Amino acid sequence: MADHVKHADLTEPELAVLRCFAGGDVLRLPDGDGTRSIRGAFLSGLLTGLYRVRPTGIPALRLIGARVTGELNLEAAEVRHLIDLRDCRFDGPVELQMSRITGLRMTGCRMPALSGRNMCVDSDLVLEGGFRSDGVVDLTDGEVRGTLRLADAVLRGSPDHALLAARLKVSGSVQATRLQAFGEVRLRGAEIGGSLHLTGARLGNMAGCALEASGLVVTGNLFCDTGRNRFVSQGRIMLTGARIGGDAVFSGARLAIPVTSERHMTVIPSGELDADAALVADRIRIEGNLELDDDLRVVGSLRLPSAEIGGHLHLSGATLGRPASVATPPAVGPSADSPRIPVALLADGVRIGGDLEARARVGAANGNESPLTAYGQVRLVDASIRGNARLTGGRLHGRGLDVLLADRLHVGGSLFLQHLVAEGSVRLQNAQIGSSLDCTGARLTMPRCRQDGTIKPSLDARVAVVGKDLLCSRGFVATGGVRVRLVEAGKRVSFHEATLGGAVDRGRQSTATPALNAYGLSAPRFVFRFGVPPKGSVILTRAKATSVSDAPELWAAEGGVELEDFAFESIAAAPPVTVRTRLGWLRRVLPSYLPWPYEQLARSYRESGDDEQADRVLFAKQKRRFAALGPVGRLWGRLQEFTVGYGYRPWLAGCWLVLFWLGGAWWFEGHRMDKLDDGQNPVWNPWLLSADLLLPVVNLGHDGVWRIDGSSQWTAGVLTAAGWILASTAAAGTTRVLKRG
Repeated sequence: MADHVKHADLTEPELAVLRCFAGGDVLRLPDGDGTRSIRGAFLSGLLTGLYRVRPTGIPALRLIGARVTGELNLEAAEVRHLIDLRDCRFDGPVELQMSRITGLRMTGCRMPALSGRNMCVDSDLVLEGGFRSDGVVDLTDGEVRGTLRLADAVLRGSPDHALLAARLKVSGSVQATRLQAFGEVRLRGAEIGGSLHLTGARLGNMAGCALEASGLVVTGNLFCDTGRNRFVSQGRIMLTGARIGGDAVFSGARLAIPVTSERHMTVIPSGELDADAALVADRIRIEGNLELDDDLRVVGSLRLPSAEIGGHLHLSGATLGRPASVATPPAVGPSADSPRIPVALLADGVRIGGDLEARARVGAANGNESPLTAYGQVRLVDASIRGNARLTGGRLHGRGLDVLLADRLHVGGSLFLQHLVAEGSVRLQNAQIGSSLDCTGARLTMPRCRQDGTIKPSLDARVAVVGKDLLCSRGFVATGGVRVRLVEAGKRVSFHEATLGGAVDRGRQSTATPALNAYGLSAPRFVFRFGVPPKGSVILTRAKATSVSDAPELWAAEGGVELEDFAFESIAAAPPVTVRTRLGWLRRVLPSYLPWPYEQLARSYRESGDDEQADRVLFAKQKRRFAALGPVGRLWGRLQEFTVGYGYRPWLAGCWLVLFWLGGAWWFEGHRMDKLDDGQNPVWNPWLLSADLLLPVVNLGHDGVWRIDGSSQWTAGVLTAAGWILASTAAAGTTRVLKRG
């Protein structure tokens, strides 16, 4: 503590302070250097009881407009009186370390610095109303048993720090609206019993953190939003491990961090993740909502990995990332370096108890009704959203990247990507959607390119589980195609009026790149009524559905359609098509013979009660089968086709029986035969003889009573062989018809 000023050496202004202190009266010092100066040593002695004062009321130090010279040093002192200083100016720093003060108000005061480590204030600590410190305000490990007021304060600080309040305990709220801090505001490990109000504040520390609040505990709400002024942070905001009992609000704020392109870390899949984040909230726990909406702009990335949000996460109208970081796609090829992945939002492992809202919102506080706009990757890997996730109309820019990376995403309700515009790929591998995945009208262009130049799907949702509908319809565009391999949908998978494929494959230059990979896809209903033929192959291998609705565009896919083990119970086109048309579609997409597509189509016709069309399909199957054999096989197939219709046209066998009967009768009419036994007197009838030779089993009594010799023996042999073959074929076909009946 500074040297004691004797009572006899007090100046007239100091004596006036002494008199007003005795009654707790306010002393306004007049202008003029000589009449305003009060020595800091005198105030220290007055507040610590070094002067004998006869109270005329409740003693309190109330000064307006004083100039305090020297140093005000109350280190380790216990001050039982209120200190209320307004518009005072301090020439030296204020030392309050380890002190205990009943109440401290320094409204509008200006000082070089304030040191209050381990200080305890039994009521409010007021540093507002134009309070200004040209050095650090240090409240580390302090305790305020009321409210800490910093509204409209200006903290110039040092090059690194403006306010040091680590582990500060505040029983009430921290009112720091419109605070201006030039240097780091440190609230690491602080505990605030009420709310933290930083509405309209301006924090700046481009060399590091503007707000360092790791481990902060706020019982109420955290407000970093826009009121009369906009909340602005030039530097990183650190909220790692913070606990917020209510809402955390950043609506309309401006957060920026300088570019430090060398600071990256490797991530999986291969690439590098930008580690420079304007808001770092790893493992934050928010009991209410996290408001990052209403024209929030973040120049840099936003980190929320492993965060827990009890309410909703609002991102409507937010703009994240730097446009320059995604202006050009990453280089590909053997000589290309590992790509640096710009990240706009990193929320791996986030847990959201309500909804994720990133769509356009009507009636936003700042009149901004736009959806989320992100320049860089949006990561939601292993995220869990209990309600719905709405990115309807969002704008995601990350050409050549996985612009939305949400592997193993869990959504309790629906994931809405309606009318989403994404420059880059959307990846939802192993996602679990409780209700619907709705991509209606979305436009997914400029998909991710692998290092070998091949493209990845624009929408990759393989091994996902969708409780109800998977909708990629009504204007849906995916230039890199769609991969829904091994996806399970509870009701419907629809590609009605969708446009798939068309991206340039710089690696293979192959038109067979899948426009739709639906290997193992299963759902009660498929709708494959594309707007235009897919520009690439369509893979339906091992897909399974109860009903399928298709259109000619599916079967006109540029890379063909793979149908092995594609199972369904019914199939229909709009408008309806004939079986002849369907067989033409199969011939177009099957370069070689495969039995399963024909058998499956025939089964669907038969289960719908149309046996005739089923037989036509199986007839076409056998025709295709024998056509794929060698010359002998093709000849045998032709013979079966024209004689018995591969067993599916029994009436054709009957026709041939009639022809052989007429031919045999004609032959025997011109080649009369002798009786075999002179003791018998049979009546010659060439018609009955031809029939008796042609029909197996049946005996009309003519084939054993005539001597068949010469060329007639060959005729009889042909009739007998043809009769067995044709009669058995006709009987088998008739039996099949009767069995179905």
